[in-house]
Amino acid sequence: MIYWGIIYVLRGIRWFLNILSWLIVINAFMSWFIDPTHPIRSFVMRVVEPVVSPFRRLTDRLNTSGFPIDFSPLFAYLAIMILQQIIEVVENFLKYRAAFF
Repeated sequence: MIYWGIIYVLRGIRWFLNILSWLIVINAFMSWFIDPTHPIRSFVMRVVEPVVSPFRRLTDRLNTSGFPIDFSPLFAYLAIMILQQIIEVVENFLKYRAAFF
């Protein structure tokens, strides 16, 4: 059925978002210890930056009172977690529908 095809696509999207969320966390930790020109860090930054940059523009508008902490990876991580939960609800709904058809 078409429901199962959509379910498998949604599972793939959830896997991708899960890997992306881990890369955001890894990039945040690597920013404390590893130079930005390191090959591994530069690769992770190239993957993560398109997701984090819109949140960075939003956090630039916030007054963080001079804190040297970038909250944009945290906001990107939370947005990905919310998106994963929404996809999981849709996936479970489609599983329920597929069981009856």
